Amino acid sequence: MLVASFAMAMESISTATASVGFASLCAVGILRAGVLWPIWCSMWREAWVKLLLVWIAWSALSIAWSPDPITGLDRLWNLKFLLWIPLLWPLHRHWAWLLGSFLFATLVLQGVQASGVFFDVRKKGMLVMAGMRHPTMAGMWDAIALSCWLFLSVVSGWRMALLSLPMAVLCAFGFFWAGQRAALVGLLAEIAVANALLAVVAAGWVKRALIRGTIGLAILLVVYSASGKQLVTKINQAAKEASQSLSGDTPVIMEARMALWTMSLEAWRASPVVGRGLGGYADATKSIVVPFKDATLHEFTTPHSTYVTILTECGLVGLGLFVLWAIVFFGRAIAMLRDDPVRIGAIGGAIVWFTAAAFDSFNTRGVFLTVGAIMIALSVMPHRETRLR
Repeated sequence: MLVASFAMAMESISTATASVGFASLCAVGILRAGVLWPIWCSMWREAWVKLLLVWIAWSALSIAWSPDPITGLDRLWNLKFLLWIPLLWPLHRHWAWLLGSFLFATLVLQGVQASGVFFDVRKKGMLVMAGMRHPTMAGMWDAIALSCWLFLSVVSGWRMALLSLPMAVLCAFGFFWAGQRAALVGLLAEIAVANALLAVVAAGWVKRALIRGTIGLAILLVVYSASGKQLVTKINQAAKEASQSLSGDTPVIMEARMALWTMSLEAWRASPVVGRGLGGYADATKSIVVPFKDATLHEFTTPHSTYVTILTECGLVGLGLFVLWAIVFFGRAIAMLRDDPVRIGAIGGAIVWFTAAAFDSFNTRGVFLTVGAIMIALSVMPHRETRLR
């Protein structure tokens, strides 16, 4: 438990510390493999786990027809961060501590962000107000932590609310400091979907779900008025680009991502069923030209969307397996929520992750994959002995 908490805290700071934390967690898992094996065997019997393994196996098989098998192997190796799921699974009796560890790790991240905002702390000449790893990662962690604190603010008495609401406000500040549109879309989806699930699935929680959603929107509006300039600049930019596209003033729809998706889908059409092979995106798109004013699109190694990346490289089979896995996973998560409403914090985090994944290739970078694996594990691992009511 202590090593898992340590690994989460290290994950939130920087790439170097994240490597140390993850390696430590893996080492403990290897040393205790004999004890943990029966628990892992029960986990392998879960339908969503089997589908995840099938999707990984198909992705590995697609390297056989990839024009760039080296990159394909690198993509496959990156999936090692899904090991967070079996490494956390045996700790299901300490679910509340795991959630607390994630919230503490996010608090560490927000400390890094605040040092950039208030003390002009920089890394490589840039303010660390979006964290020291990646702004999208910081935005997701902040958004997910906000989801968790909002639940805790309505789950029990006023003492919990006095703790949770200030932390939720801090998460909102961290979210706006990161200035990420993908995380904003994920957070709005979480507020709509997670609260609806809580109201419908968990008996007697309609009132609390409404309060939770109202508090969340109120916090976002208040903090936005104080610290939302960076994000609103990006939103205005996107709105302007969309308007220009509709009027025919730009050669592509919206910004670089839309151009990348257009190029990627054109490459996918050459092999729609099985795809171009894991790691084959760059080679498959090198001869495709999509007009774009401000960037050389071929400098990107992915189309900046998990779903478009999987479709292009692993075809309809790969994307179909991935979507089927996600559906079965959320089915299991909703069943867990029915018996244990506190899971809404983690399930909300998973909603943020799967939504934001539409705007970046989360399956190709550990900085993005890790937080998704943590939320997936916390959403569906066996119930704790003691539940928070």
